[in-house]
Amino acid sequence: MRLRLLNNVNGATDHDLTWCAQDVIRDLDLGPVLEVMGGGDEFVKNVCKEILLNGAVDGETVVHRQQVLKDSVKNKTLIADLYSLLTRTMEEARRQLFWVSDKSPASVVFSSVRVLETYFGIIDQVRDMLTSASANFESEGFKTLIHDLEYHMGRDYTNAIRRHLSELRLEKGVHAIVRLGKAAEFAEFTLSKQTKGAVNIADILAFRSTKEYKWTLPERDESGGQEMEYMRNRILERVAGVLKSATDDVLDFMSALRKEVAFCVGCMNLWDNLSAIGVPLSFPNVREQPEYTIGFSCLSEVSFALRSRSKPVCNSLRAEGKALFIISGANRGGKTVFLRSIGQALLMMWCGMFVAAENFECSLPRGVYTHFKREEDKTMTMGKLDEELARLSAIIDHVSKGSVVLFNESFSSTYAREASEIAGQVVAALVEKGVKLFFVTHLYELVSLFRENTKMPAVFLSAERKEDGARTFRILEATPPETSFAGDVYAKVFGEHNTDLGGA
Repeated sequence: MRLRLLNNVNGATDHDLTWCAQDVIRDLDLGPVLEVMGGGDEFVKNVCKEILLNGAVDGETVVHRQQVLKDSVKNKTLIADLYSLLTRTMEEARRQLFWVSDKSPASVVFSSVRVLETYFGIIDQVRDMLTSASANFESEGFKTLIHDLEYHMGRDYTNAIRRHLSELRLEKGVHAIVRLGKAAEFAEFTLSKQTKGAVNIADILAFRSTKEYKWTLPERDESGGQEMEYMRNRILERVAGVLKSATDDVLDFMSALRKEVAFCVGCMNLWDNLSAIGVPLSFPNVREQPEYTIGFSCLSEVSFALRSRSKPVCNSLRAEGKALFIISGANRGGKTVFLRSIGQALLMMWCGMFVAAENFECSLPRGVYTHFKREEDKTMTMGKLDEELARLSAIIDHVSKGSVVLFNESFSSTYAREASEIAGQVVAALVEKGVKLFFVTHLYELVSLFRENTKMPAVFLSAERKEDGARTFRILEATPPETSFAGDVYAKVFGEHNTDLGGA
């Protein structure tokens, strides 16, 4: 049976971020997000991490998952109960399946029968739970799942399976048809149903009697016991193979379903937490054309909201056909938080989730990569600039047209002119390749370089700063300021009465 709840969730995409997972999680501060999604359940947390970093393959899949999550939000209690049921079943089945160390055909039959009986009992419960609430589901994912369960795993089918499994318990022993070889040796074994007690009408009419031959194994006949065990396993070889394959198939189905339901549970946990804080949430609109489009209103940084348990300052932006965004302005003005909010939203959109915004629309990214500044390498195996260039090289090896790269104060480890020259060449090459860039920088020379470059139009954003130096933590589209606001730093260190720095 084909499982199609979330679509392609069990395989990595061509642009998965598992190779740079730690960098992305660290730079975008995804730790609090994953903890809240997990809700104390490590399996849910790990599933959400995997899906968040693997993304979806296309816009159709993103929309498909969004619809499933909308249904999940409307049916929270049912989805939570479904996940609990699947989890208990998986744990119990694994105990039954793996406690037997003997992997002989007889042991495989014994353990497989009991596991399959457990699984099919739960499949009945899952089917009945979803079918009874089918009117509450509107998404193709849930409708397809319910249809497949009813069509392929209906009550008549599962009852018939249970009858076969009951016979395979072999409580009355193993009965077989045996073919003799040329030397009268046992050459072929076929398991058969027990026929003891059956009456042949032809024997009665012909006044014939059916003879029965018995042989009892002596208690101390070890070689005879070994031979009997050998014949028993030969008889059960085919059955064991079929049962093992069936058990693996059903286990794969149950594992996949549990994984997909776990992601729904994780998304509901995050939805409930952010809603309680008052953060606006919405499902983003995937834009296919134009190629570079991004627009949002009241976008919030999720981790900041979860840490502070308060609604953060939100930002809005609208840009059509632009691939380069330069973000500058006063220190501690919210630039990094703004950059993280965009990265988080793109990742959440990429895997089919909701985002922390009143509305959000964007071209579907083909991967979201981060290049944030780091502390000095404590092992001293390389300098800061070498370390930055090594990480950049790895990103360049993986990006493709449609990818998004977030730079935060990159190349600040060297002096301004060299940093601007390196950053300028990197940005120009990536934009030419079709990559969308968000670049937070304090390098005025770099900002000036792209402000004067008419062949590569950029969107310039700046952290708002009031005349008295107060930060609003809003990021606005504005002409880049010609000051680094050194006066703010000086005033913080030496006091407000010594701030006449000639417009610095």
